[in-house]
Amino acid sequence: MISTRRESGVLVCELGGRLDATTAEAAGEELLSLVAAGSSRLLLNLSSLDYVSSMGLRVFVRAAKAAHAAGGALKLCSPTAPVAKVLEISGMDNLLDMHADESAALAAF
Repeated sequence: MISTRRESGVLVCELGGRLDATTAEAAGEELLSLVAAGSSRLLLNLSSLDYVSSMGLRVFVRAAKAAHAAGGALKLCSPTAPVAKVLEISGMDNLLDMHADESAALAAF
């Protein structure tokens, strides 16, 4: 569900599939462990994420709080249309640091 790579000192995490009640706990634990291991600058690329539920949104918020507490930041980029709609309806697009594409998000770090 999550693949990672480093770009300019930022850990880019590509999320795929669905982020819902079935997958949210494992995904959240993985992101929190990445932050705990020293990767406090995270970029979540959502270009392969098909669906996000309210539990998935909590994963984003928890990871953002953890990154911030570790002196870093979490940014999101490239949401698919269904995911962008959920982020907009929930107001998370204003709460989280969203970018249209990966290059813009990386430039914002």
